Amino acid sequence: MSRSEVFIDSSVFMGLLLGDEKAESLVKKILKEGYKLVINPVVFSETVYKVMFKLAIGDGLKGVHDLRKHLENHLFVYEKVKDAFEKMEDAGFLNVLEVSPETIRTAAQLGKEYELLPNDAIIVTSCKEHGVEKIAIFDSDFERALFLKIMGAD
Repeated sequence: MSRSEVFIDSSVFMGLLLGDEKAESLVKKILKEGYKLVINPVVFSETVYKVMFKLAIGDGLKGVHDLRKHLENHLFVYEKVKDAFEKMEDAGFLNVLEVSPETIRTAAQLGKEYELLPNDAIIVTSCKEHGVEKIAIFDSDFERALFLKIMGAD
């Protein structure tokens, strides 16, 4: 991969799917600057879960256990997220980075080194393995991974 790629965190994809102007503006800026977007399978998983959870809370559910009980009402989110990824991929804006056994081994090491949650460690490792130096995110989870330039965090 190259320096012309930006890893897109699930917080940004969730914003895109839910019509958040901040997320839309950030992604438009990244694409206008000529970058290609990249994700890994963790981003798909986190995006589906976060969108399901946000919608469930909006429906009056109280938490994860309520979501499980009423999951059938939120299964459409899988298709919505898949369609969004495919649309961006088909347009040539998005690549999906593979996660290998070596990614998992390295993630265990980097997770400890940078004090990251497991999914974040896999994301950081994917960036490192593929030479991705920038990440679009709306929180500070990746500040300790000093090789990554954060785009979008306040």
